[in-house]
Amino acid sequence: MNLEVNEQFCLYLQKLLALVEKLEQHNSENGMLLSTRLTNDTLPLGVQIKIASNFALRACCNLAGTRMPEFTDNMDDFSGAKQYVLQVTDHIKNLEQSKPIEGSQRISDDAGLKKIDMPASQYITDFALPNFFFHMSMIYATAKCNGVAVTKGDFDGIHYYPEGFSWESPKP
Repeated sequence: MNLEVNEQFCLYLQKLLALVEKLEQHNSENGMLLSTRLTNDTLPLGVQIKIASNFALRACCNLAGTRMPEFTDNMDDFSGAKQYVLQVTDHIKNLEQSKPIEGSQRISDDAGLKKIDMPASQYITDFALPNFFFHMSMIYATAKCNGVAVTKGDFDGIHYYPEGFSWESPKP
């Protein structure tokens, strides 16, 4: 299952990279976005990009039994944000797949201020993936709230809607 998990994270990191590129294009037209927050009590967009990337990295490193590397980041500009996502993706792609997830394999990690210890399969389904997608959703929502023309297709890579489509107005 490790390889499948790594491939899944890499697939969505590519979607994250495409979303960051779309944000960059919008930013050049409309000002600074990486410091934008969805609400006052949420983290800035650049930090959300880093955290989403890091959840993928943490999960894959924990499954492989390796330490999570620390990459130099510059989340103050889009070039740095894209570079960070690419570094994480490359590292995950190059992780050695030591063994498939076994029922006895356990993962210990931090969930905010809480220590967790759970079977590896539960760690992936109940912790790593939901947290990764939570931060991806925060990025998407922040983009949407700031006028970036993103659709569900930008999030999942499957849906398609033509530019200007709205469920609230007549279909084009």
